[in-house]
Amino acid sequence: MNDRNNNIISNFSTYFTDRKKTMFFCFTIFFVIVFLMLCFYVVDSSPKTWDLLVSQELQEDQSEILDLLMKSFSWLGTVYVAAGMVTTFALVFFIFKYFKEGFYILSSMLSGGVSYVLKMLIDRPRPTTDFVRIVQETHYQSFPSGHVLFYTAFFGSLIVIALYSNILKLSWKAVISLVCLGMIVLGAVSRIYLGAHWFTDVLGGFIVGVLFVMITGSIYIRSKNNI
Repeated sequence: MNDRNNNIISNFSTYFTDRKKTMFFCFTIFFVIVFLMLCFYVVDSSPKTWDLLVSQELQEDQSEILDLLMKSFSWLGTVYVAAGMVTTFALVFFIFKYFKEGFYILSSMLSGGVSYVLKMLIDRPRPTTDFVRIVQETHYQSFPSGHVLFYTAFFGSLIVIALYSNILKLSWKAVISLVCLGMIVLGAVSRIYLGAHWFTDVLGGFIVGVLFVMITGSIYIRSKNNI
């Protein structure tokens, strides 16, 4: 009887594991296809209807205070600040002997290299004063948004760590996840408000960031399950 029950449990476990792998593969293919379609959509470099509409909406209400707030959210994604933030979190994890979490957070720095390569390949110019108000001058190409890619990779990794934590209560997991999601959204809004990116740039950065978290997160989760 016990052997029969164990076989049933084993079969269910195998079934759900296979389902998870299938869903992961399907979602990965879906996001890759959407990103490739978006690349073809923006490759001619001209601003799209969506781009103009979203930029006009976000820049409709302007003030010095709002400019400062948006610059602050965007500042977190600059190279040196982002590197310092990642290093600080990684060191905290290492100090408390959460080595897997530390290395997982450090992996989010790789998103900068991914962003740079994609920008060079697609070579889309930044928004210009002909179409939007430029609050903050930027360099390099526009698509995808490197800031949003980093925000999604970094804060997305923190969400994964929180959700799979064995010591955090459910309420804390929810709070951390909501705060991190808020940072991703505000980071994306700030880039459009400042005139640094089009909406499609931000969308592209988010999609690549999600793919990044899916791949690195699956490695992290598998390493925890193998303990």
